[in-house]
Amino acid sequence: MESAAAPTQPSLVLTGHREGVIGAVFHPDDHLVATSGEDGTIRLWDATTGEQVGETLTGHTDTIWLVAFHPEGRLLASASEDRTARIWDVTTGRQVGEPLVGHTAGVYGVAFHPDGTLLATGSADHTVRLWKVPGGEPVGEPLTASTDEIDGVAFHPDGHLVASTGDAVRLYDTATGQPVGNPLVGHTKGAVSVAFSPDGRLLASGSDDLTVRIWDHAAGGPAVGPLVGHTDAVDGVTFHPGGRLLVSAGEDCTVRVWDVASGKQVGELETGHTAPVWNMGFDRTGSRIVTASQDGTARILPFPAYPAAG
Repeated sequence: MESAAAPTQPSLVLTGHREGVIGAVFHPDDHLVATSGEDGTIRLWDATTGEQVGETLTGHTDTIWLVAFHPEGRLLASASEDRTARIWDVTTGRQVGEPLVGHTAGVYGVAFHPDGTLLATGSADHTVRLWKVPGGEPVGEPLTASTDEIDGVAFHPDGHLVASTGDAVRLYDTATGQPVGNPLVGHTKGAVSVAFSPDGRLLASGSDDLTVRIWDHAAGGPAVGPLVGHTDAVDGVTFHPGGRLLVSAGEDCTVRVWDVASGKQVGELETGHTAPVWNMGFDRTGSRIVTASQDGTARILPFPAYPAAG
Protein backbone atom coordinates (compact mmCIF):
# COMPACT_ATOMS: atom_id res chain seq x y z
CA MET A 1 0.00 0.00 0.00
CA GLU A 2 1.55 3.27 -1.13
CA SER A 3 1.67 6.20 1.28
CA ALA A 4 -0.50 9.24 0.66
CA ALA A 5 0.79 12.73 0.07
CA ALA A 6 1.54 14.63 3.27
CA PRO A 7 -1.33 16.83 4.56
CA THR A 8 -0.82 20.59 4.40
CA GLN A 9 -3.68 21.66 6.71
CA PRO A 10 -3.76 21.46 10.52
CA SER A 11 -6.03 19.05 12.36
CA LEU A 12 -8.67 20.49 14.70
CA VAL A 13 -10.14 18.76 17.77
CA LEU A 14 -13.71 19.84 18.54
CA THR A 15 -14.24 19.45 22.29
CA GLY A 16 -17.41 20.29 24.18
CA HIS A 17 -19.83 17.37 24.06
CA ARG A 18 -20.14 15.67 27.47
CA GLU A 19 -20.44 12.19 25.96
CA GLY A 20 -19.77 10.42 22.68
CA VAL A 21 -20.14 12.31 19.40
CA ILE A 22 -22.19 10.40 16.82
CA GLY A 23 -23.01 12.78 13.97
CA ALA A 24 -20.68 15.22 12.18
CA VAL A 25 -21.21 17.07 8.91
CA PHE A 26 -19.85 20.09 7.03
CA HIS A 27 -22.11 23.01 6.13
CA PRO A 28 -22.63 23.25 2.35
CA ASP A 29 -20.31 26.27 2.12
CA ASP A 30 -17.77 24.62 4.47
CA HIS A 31 -17.55 27.45 7.02
CA LEU A 32 -19.29 25.43 9.75
CA VAL A 33 -19.40 21.89 11.08
CA ALA A 34 -22.38 20.51 12.99
CA THR A 35 -22.05 17.69 15.52
CA SER A 36 -24.53 15.70 17.60
CA GLY A 37 -24.11 13.27 20.42
CA GLU A 38 -25.16 11.09 23.29
CA ASP A 39 -25.57 14.17 25.48
CA GLY A 40 -28.67 15.12 23.48
CA THR A 41 -27.19 18.33 22.08
CA ILE A 42 -26.13 19.78 18.74
CA ARG A 43 -23.16 22.09 18.44
CA LEU A 44 -21.95 24.28 15.59
CA TRP A 45 -18.23 24.88 15.06
CA ASP A 46 -16.09 27.24 13.03
CA ALA A 47 -14.50 24.90 10.50
CA THR A 48 -11.35 27.03 10.32
CA THR A 49 -10.63 27.61 14.03
CA GLY A 50 -12.44 24.70 15.68
CA GLU A 51 -14.21 27.07 18.09
CA GLN A 52 -17.87 26.57 18.96
CA VAL A 53 -20.19 29.05 17.24
CA GLY A 54 -23.27 30.31 19.08
CA GLU A 55 -25.22 28.52 21.75
CA THR A 56 -25.61 24.77 22.06
CA LEU A 57 -28.84 23.59 20.38
CA THR A 58 -31.05 21.85 22.93
CA GLY A 59 -34.54 20.41 22.86
CA HIS A 60 -34.15 16.71 22.22
CA THR A 61 -34.51 14.59 25.35
CA ASP A 62 -32.21 11.71 24.38
CA THR A 63 -29.26 10.80 22.17
CA ILE A 64 -29.08 12.62 18.83
CA TRP A 65 -27.84 10.12 16.29
CA LEU A 66 -27.32 12.14 13.14
CA VAL A 67 -27.57 15.65 11.74
CA ALA A 68 -27.90 16.88 8.16
CA PHE A 69 -27.69 20.33 6.61
CA HIS A 70 -30.30 21.57 4.15
CA PRO A 71 -28.71 21.95 0.67
CA GLU A 72 -28.98 25.75 0.98
CA GLY A 73 -27.39 25.65 4.43
CA ARG A 74 -30.06 27.64 6.25
CA LEU A 75 -31.60 24.67 8.07
CA LEU A 76 -30.27 21.69 10.01
CA ALA A 77 -32.17 18.46 10.70
CA SER A 78 -31.57 16.07 13.59
CA ALA A 79 -32.64 12.50 14.39
CA SER A 80 -32.99 11.35 17.98
CA GLU A 81 -33.59 8.39 20.22
CA ASP A 82 -36.49 10.42 21.66
CA ARG A 83 -38.54 9.27 18.61
CA THR A 84 -38.53 12.67 16.93
CA ALA A 85 -36.70 14.50 14.20
CA ARG A 86 -36.33 18.26 14.45
CA ILE A 87 -35.47 21.10 12.07
CA TRP A 88 -33.34 24.02 13.25
CA ASP A 89 -32.56 27.50 11.96
CA VAL A 90 -28.77 27.56 11.61
CA THR A 91 -28.50 31.33 12.09
CA THR A 92 -30.60 31.63 15.25
CA GLY A 93 -30.14 28.15 16.68
CA ARG A 94 -33.88 27.93 17.24
CA GLN A 95 -36.13 25.04 16.36
CA VAL A 96 -38.31 25.57 13.28
CA GLY A 97 -41.88 24.47 13.92
CA GLU A 98 -42.83 21.49 16.02
CA PRO A 99 -40.91 18.22 16.36
CA LEU A 100 -41.57 15.72 13.57
CA VAL A 101 -43.63 13.08 15.35
CA GLY A 102 -44.79 9.75 13.92
CA HIS A 103 -42.06 7.19 14.45
CA THR A 104 -42.77 4.79 17.31
CA ALA A 105 -39.14 4.15 18.21
CA GLY A 106 -35.81 5.97 18.06
CA VAL A 107 -35.04 7.94 14.88
CA TYR A 108 -31.56 7.05 13.62
CA GLY A 109 -31.20 8.25 10.03
CA VAL A 110 -31.88 11.66 8.50
CA ALA A 111 -31.26 13.15 5.05
CA PHE A 112 -32.51 16.11 3.00
CA HIS A 113 -33.68 15.69 -0.59
CA PRO A 114 -31.22 17.40 -2.98
CA ASP A 115 -33.78 20.11 -3.81
CA GLY A 116 -34.44 20.72 -0.11
CA THR A 117 -38.21 20.13 -0.24
CA LEU A 118 -38.26 16.79 1.60
CA LEU A 119 -36.65 15.19 4.62
CA ALA A 120 -36.24 11.43 5.02
CA THR A 121 -35.95 9.73 8.39
CA GLY A 122 -35.20 6.11 9.30
CA SER A 123 -36.15 4.50 12.58
CA ALA A 124 -35.86 1.53 14.90
CA ASP A 125 -39.57 1.04 14.16
CA HIS A 126 -38.46 -0.46 10.79
CA THR A 127 -39.85 2.39 8.69
CA VAL A 128 -38.69 5.30 6.56
CA ARG A 129 -40.81 8.44 6.62
CA LEU A 130 -40.82 11.45 4.31
CA TRP A 131 -41.64 14.95 5.56
CA LYS A 132 -42.24 18.30 3.86
CA VAL A 133 -39.65 21.02 4.46
CA PRO A 134 -39.78 23.35 6.28
CA GLY A 135 -43.26 22.63 7.66
CA GLY A 136 -42.62 19.05 8.73
CA GLU A 137 -45.91 17.63 7.43
CA PRO A 138 -45.73 13.87 6.71
CA VAL A 139 -45.76 12.84 3.04
CA GLY A 140 -47.66 9.66 2.22
CA GLU A 141 -47.52 6.48 4.24
CA PRO A 142 -44.40 5.17 6.00
CA LEU A 143 -42.12 3.12 3.73
CA THR A 144 -42.03 -0.29 5.40
CA ALA A 145 -40.13 -3.39 4.35
CA SER A 146 -37.18 -4.02 6.64
CA THR A 147 -37.48 -6.54 9.45
CA ASP A 148 -34.67 -4.72 11.26
CA GLU A 149 -34.11 -1.19 12.54
CA ILE A 150 -33.22 1.42 9.91
CA ASP A 151 -30.08 3.27 10.89
CA GLY A 152 -29.31 5.09 7.67
CA VAL A 153 -31.12 6.82 4.80
CA ALA A 154 -29.74 8.59 1.73
CA PHE A 155 -31.18 10.30 -1.35
CA HIS A 156 -29.86 9.67 -4.83
CA PRO A 157 -28.11 12.83 -6.14
CA ASP A 158 -31.00 13.54 -8.54
CA GLY A 159 -33.55 12.90 -5.80
CA HIS A 160 -35.65 10.23 -7.51
CA LEU A 161 -34.62 7.45 -5.12
CA VAL A 162 -34.19 7.12 -1.38
CA ALA A 163 -32.10 4.27 0.04
CA SER A 164 -32.38 2.70 3.48
CA THR A 165 -30.47 0.21 5.60
CA GLY A 166 -31.78 -2.66 7.70
CA ASP A 167 -31.96 -6.37 6.99
CA ALA A 168 -31.06 -5.41 3.40
CA VAL A 169 -30.35 -2.23 1.48
CA ARG A 170 -33.60 -1.09 -0.11
CA LEU A 171 -34.51 1.57 -2.66
CA TYR A 172 -37.78 3.48 -2.95
CA ASP A 173 -39.21 5.82 -5.55
CA THR A 174 -39.31 9.21 -3.84
CA ALA A 175 -42.44 10.35 -5.68
CA THR A 176 -44.57 7.23 -5.15
CA GLY A 177 -43.03 5.57 -2.10
CA GLN A 178 -42.94 2.26 -3.96
CA PRO A 179 -39.98 -0.13 -3.77
CA VAL A 180 -37.60 -0.03 -6.74
CA GLY A 181 -35.93 -3.28 -7.78
CA ASN A 182 -35.07 -6.10 -5.43
CA PRO A 183 -33.46 -5.59 -2.03
CA LEU A 184 -29.66 -5.57 -2.20
CA VAL A 185 -28.73 -8.67 -0.23
CA GLY A 186 -25.25 -9.81 0.75
CA HIS A 187 -24.45 -8.56 4.22
CA THR A 188 -24.68 -11.35 6.79
CA LYS A 189 -25.80 -8.94 9.51
CA GLY A 190 -27.75 -5.71 9.34
CA ALA A 191 -26.60 -2.82 7.17
CA VAL A 192 -26.25 0.32 9.31
CA SER A 193 -24.90 2.99 6.95
CA VAL A 194 -25.54 3.91 3.33
CA ALA A 195 -24.33 6.50 0.80
CA PHE A 196 -24.66 7.17 -2.93
CA SER A 197 -21.65 7.97 -5.09
CA PRO A 198 -21.50 11.56 -6.40
CA ASP A 199 -22.65 10.44 -9.87
CA GLY A 200 -25.42 8.29 -8.39
CA ARG A 201 -24.33 5.13 -10.17
CA LEU A 202 -23.08 3.29 -7.08
CA LEU A 203 -24.32 2.78 -3.55
CA ALA A 204 -22.14 1.86 -0.57
CA SER A 205 -23.22 0.23 2.67
CA GLY A 206 -21.50 -0.57 5.96
CA SER A 207 -22.63 -3.37 8.23
CA ASP A 208 -22.46 -5.03 11.60
CA ASP A 209 -20.87 -7.95 9.67
CA LEU A 210 -17.60 -5.90 9.62
CA THR A 211 -17.69 -5.33 5.86
CA VAL A 212 -18.36 -2.57 3.36
CA ARG A 213 -20.16 -3.35 0.13
CA ILE A 214 -20.42 -1.33 -3.08
CA TRP A 215 -23.51 -1.94 -5.19
CA ASP A 216 -24.48 -1.23 -8.77
CA HIS A 217 -28.04 -0.51 -7.72
CA ALA A 218 -29.41 -0.29 -11.28
CA ALA A 219 -28.11 -3.79 -11.97
CA GLY A 220 -29.35 -4.99 -8.58
CA GLY A 221 -26.08 -6.49 -7.37
CA PRO A 222 -22.56 -5.91 -6.12
CA ALA A 223 -20.13 -3.83 -8.16
CA VAL A 224 -17.08 -4.96 -6.20
CA GLY A 225 -16.21 -6.50 -2.88
CA PRO A 226 -17.00 -7.15 -0.16
CA LEU A 227 -14.42 -4.72 1.25
CA VAL A 228 -12.80 -6.49 4.18
CA GLY A 229 -10.48 -5.01 6.80
CA HIS A 230 -12.51 -3.62 9.67
CA THR A 231 -12.49 -5.75 12.81
CA ASP A 232 -15.77 -4.40 14.21
CA ALA A 233 -19.05 -2.94 12.93
CA VAL A 234 -18.88 -0.33 10.15
CA ASP A 235 -21.07 2.57 11.28
CA GLY A 236 -20.34 5.16 8.59
CA VAL A 237 -19.62 5.22 4.85
CA THR A 238 -19.16 8.20 2.54
CA PHE A 239 -17.78 8.74 -0.94
CA HIS A 240 -15.06 11.29 -1.60
CA PRO A 241 -16.49 14.13 -3.74
CA GLY A 242 -14.22 13.02 -6.58
CA GLY A 243 -15.96 9.63 -6.62
CA ARG A 244 -12.79 7.52 -6.85
CA LEU A 245 -12.49 6.83 -3.13
CA LEU A 246 -14.79 5.58 -0.39
CA VAL A 247 -14.20 6.13 3.33
CA SER A 248 -15.58 3.98 6.14
CA ALA A 249 -15.69 4.48 9.91
CA GLY A 250 -15.74 1.63 12.35
CA GLU A 251 -16.19 0.61 15.94
CA ASP A 252 -12.62 -0.71 15.66
CA CYS A 253 -11.60 2.98 16.05
CA THR A 254 -10.36 3.21 12.46
CA VAL A 255 -11.25 5.25 9.39
CA ARG A 256 -10.28 3.36 6.24
CA VAL A 257 -9.93 4.56 2.65
CA TRP A 258 -10.85 2.31 -0.27
CA ASP A 259 -10.39 2.48 -4.03
CA VAL A 260 -13.90 2.25 -5.46
CA ALA A 261 -12.97 0.55 -8.72
CA SER A 262 -10.92 -2.27 -7.21
CA GLY A 263 -12.30 -2.50 -3.67
CA LYS A 264 -8.75 -2.41 -2.31
CA GLN A 265 -7.88 -0.51 0.84
CA VAL A 266 -5.48 2.30 -0.05
CA GLY A 267 -5.01 3.89 3.35
CA GLU A 268 -6.09 4.48 6.92
CA LEU A 269 -6.50 7.95 8.41
CA GLU A 270 -4.55 8.88 11.50
CA THR A 271 -7.47 10.42 13.34
CA GLY A 272 -6.18 10.38 16.90
CA HIS A 273 -9.50 8.99 18.13
CA THR A 274 -9.27 6.60 21.08
CA ALA A 275 -12.73 5.01 20.78
CA PRO A 276 -15.13 3.87 18.05
CA VAL A 277 -15.61 6.27 15.13
CA TRP A 278 -19.29 6.58 14.31
CA ASN A 279 -19.51 8.84 11.29
CA MET A 280 -17.66 11.28 9.07
CA GLY A 281 -18.26 13.73 6.23
CA PHE A 282 -16.26 15.60 3.58
CA ASP A 283 -16.16 19.27 2.74
CA ARG A 284 -17.08 20.24 -0.83
CA THR A 285 -13.56 19.91 -2.21
CA GLY A 286 -12.68 16.67 -0.45
CA SER A 287 -9.59 18.26 1.08
CA ARG A 288 -10.95 17.94 4.64
CA ILE A 289 -12.97 15.35 6.52
CA VAL A 290 -14.74 15.59 9.87
CA THR A 291 -14.98 12.51 12.09
CA ALA A 292 -17.21 11.79 15.12
CA SER A 293 -16.18 9.46 17.92
CA GLN A 294 -17.30 7.78 21.10
CA ASP A 295 -14.26 9.44 22.75
CA GLY A 296 -16.30 12.65 23.06
CA THR A 297 -14.60 14.57 20.27
CA ALA A 298 -15.06 15.37 16.62
CA ARG A 299 -11.99 16.10 14.52
CA ILE A 300 -11.47 18.05 11.32
CA LEU A 301 -8.62 16.44 9.44
CA PRO A 302 -6.84 17.19 6.18
CA PHE A 303 -7.59 14.44 3.68
CA PRO A 304 -4.47 13.22 1.89
CA ALA A 305 -4.16 12.65 -1.86
CA TYR A 306 -4.21 8.88 -2.13
CA PRO A 307 -2.69 7.16 -5.15
CA ALA A 308 -4.80 4.78 -7.18
CA ALA A 309 -4.74 1.13 -6.15
CA GLY A 310 -2.40 -1.08 -8.09
